[in-house]
Amino acid sequence: MRRANPWQILIVLCGALLITGIDNTIVNVALPSIQTELGTTTSQLQWIVDAYTVMFAGTLVLAGSLGDRFGRKRLLILGLIIFAIGSAAAGLAATGAQLALCRAVMGIGGAFIMPSTLSIIVQVFREQRERAQAIGIWAGVSGLGVALGPLIGGLLLAHFHWNSVFWVNPPLALVVAGATWALVPESADPAKPRLDLVGAALWAVGLIALVCTIIEVPDTGLSSTTVLAFGIAVGSLAAFVWWEFRAPRPIVPMSLFTDRTFDISIVLVMLLYFSLFGAMFFFPQFLQLVQGRTPLESGIAILPGALGLAVASMFSPRISERTGAKPIVVGGLAMVTIGLAMGSWFTRDTPAWYLALSIGLMGVGMGLTLPHATNGVLSAVPRERAGMGSAVNETTGEVGGALGVAILGALLSAAYRSNIDEALRQAGAAVASVPQAAIDSVRDSLASASLVIAELPPQDAEPARAVAGDAFVNGMDSALWIAAGITLLGAILAAVFFPRHLEPVSEG
Repeated sequence: MRRANPWQILIVLCGALLITGIDNTIVNVALPSIQTELGTTTSQLQWIVDAYTVMFAGTLVLAGSLGDRFGRKRLLILGLIIFAIGSAAAGLAATGAQLALCRAVMGIGGAFIMPSTLSIIVQVFREQRERAQAIGIWAGVSGLGVALGPLIGGLLLAHFHWNSVFWVNPPLALVVAGATWALVPESADPAKPRLDLVGAALWAVGLIALVCTIIEVPDTGLSSTTVLAFGIAVGSLAAFVWWEFRAPRPIVPMSLFTDRTFDISIVLVMLLYFSLFGAMFFFPQFLQLVQGRTPLESGIAILPGALGLAVASMFSPRISERTGAKPIVVGGLAMVTIGLAMGSWFTRDTPAWYLALSIGLMGVGMGLTLPHATNGVLSAVPRERAGMGSAVNETTGEVGGALGVAILGALLSAAYRSNIDEALRQAGAAVASVPQAAIDSVRDSLASASLVIAELPPQDAEPARAVAGDAFVNGMDSALWIAAGITLLGAILAAVFFPRHLEPVSEG
């Protein structure tokens, strides 16, 4: 088997990464179709999105350590196979619960894939400048997949059933697995460290319980179930920290958190993903259910974010060679903040150019910020534990993304329900002839409103659609203001704490 050069290896790794990135958001554009076909509630829709993210984040740290222990190439191939199986099963799902379960399996496969790609990059790119460029490309592809998901989903849904967004994954994953086997060298920690299974279990249980609590509280309130889940989350995460200080080979060494660059980097990654994943949960519903675009048109509308992210990620490391990393990171977060703030002014009649500018600014800002934040995490980690460092970086992003969808989605749902009665009252006679059962569906959520409105005669459908759309937009605007505040906080923290120049990744 011939040894490929590092840039050939990077192409293969980016192929694996692109599959997982696309799957983070490709399902979003299919949510309205899934809701129509499977009759899912808003909470179930959130779980279809978050089941993947939660299991991804809950498994990442263990996956990184497994790669360090048993081989990163081996784990990458295994992850691609698991991902392919889960995706094929998702294409056969007949209920929302089945689909969420399949997405959870895909999340485990994705968790095996993602840290392996970044840790292999650290191994094969030995020269500092080339490594920075490779990580910039990696970050660009990572974000590009997230941004391209809605476009690819729209293209598929324009011609096929909703499950086509899952059937496309298995052949791609198997092709990349074959290329990985042929071209990517194996690497592992020579010390063959023992696995910290206790730490991995505590982290996974705590994270899953926390996100379950956040998703369910808006629907069920402070019930015995949500209180119990929150107690499990707090207890497990506290026990995780206690254990990691005492474990002989901790899965996440607590000493890492004494490094200021490491700390600020993971905070910035979390805040960035929190805001952008929340926004990406809203936008397909806004574009399709409020503005009436097709899935393909919805994907095209988000394309400026994908292009901006890809270009900015490629050039961000080169620009920082002249300016330093701090101005790039602060400027990138400021651009994301402006883009989100612009999004908070969206209405049912917002023109395409305004949408493109808002989403494009978010993409460029993320592309400028993410490579340096990733480098900041890896600079604190010895090369032989690159799998663990990569997993911490990705876990931080996935936790931020899961919480963004859960918290901002919950805020949107609460705002929708608080606004809908006033919107119905102001509509007055325009909705007087709408059946009460339809009004009740409109009160529940935009997704359920869209289902029932499709069955109404035109004279009733249009005013009901306007009422539901306005209530959704008002809730989305409030949530996006909060998201903009989160990234503004990130820009301020970066201005104070992020180093002007990053240290090279440790040779440890």
